Amino acid sequence: MDRFNVAVDVVQNAGDLLRQCRLEESEICQKTGHQDLVTHWDRKIEQLLRNEILTAFPQDSIVGEEYPPEAHRTGSMTWYIDPIDGTTNFINQHQNYAISVGCWEGSTPLFGLVLDVERETLYWAKRGGGAWQDQTQIHTSGRRELSELLLTTPGLQYTFLEPHPYQERMIRLSRKVRGVRCLGSVALELCEVAAGRADLFVTMRSSPWDHNAARIILEEAGGAIFTVDGDELPLDQKSTVVGLNSYSIKSCVFSG
Repeated sequence: MDRFNVAVDVVQNAGDLLRQCRLEESEICQKTGHQDLVTHWDRKIEQLLRNEILTAFPQDSIVGEEYPPEAHRTGSMTWYIDPIDGTTNFINQHQNYAISVGCWEGSTPLFGLVLDVERETLYWAKRGGGAWQDQTQIHTSGRRELSELLLTTPGLQYTFLEPHPYQERMIRLSRKVRGVRCLGSVALELCEVAAGRADLFVTMRSSPWDHNAARIILEEAGGAIFTVDGDELPLDQKSTVVGLNSYSIKSCVFSG
């Protein structure tokens, strides 16, 4: 049984459920505050993804947003899943949210899938096979001058407004680029860079399930991904993230 095909089927089935759901206010809960939310559907979709994957591949490990990893798994494969990336968008807009599934063998990426649920658009990549939007191959943009770049961030507040060690640098960067946009989904915004519709992605906080599928898509599309310090992005830890349309612009973005 092929993991990629299983992943495509379960992600598409989960997307069908989310498009049909009608969210009730009673199904919305706060995690750490009113800007950090979870719904009944986040948990329901993650359980669906977990059950389907582990039924097909019982030795595989799963790292997801809503439930802790199961310690007894012995295989070398790890799946990073986010049932709804962009929960606030799901609640308020019922668009601009994604299901994200990435599969890794140790530290080697195998494939990544990001489904833009409401647009029924699947971004995907297999290692060495390029990056795709449905059946169309995608590639990052050719823009290289900082003044030409469109920057996207999932949280304007956390990137530019709230104090953090990189705040002044981020504000300077925002003034040098052509424009700043905010979609509210790590996975979808990294796919925007992969598809050439944005050139630069920045977030001050991201978890492995947020970015470990889209990072595969971005790199297969010709892009590069790092921490804000310019270091290699860790696979299994929360981190800052910078996604670039090309490794060649790293020096101008990280020059301060």
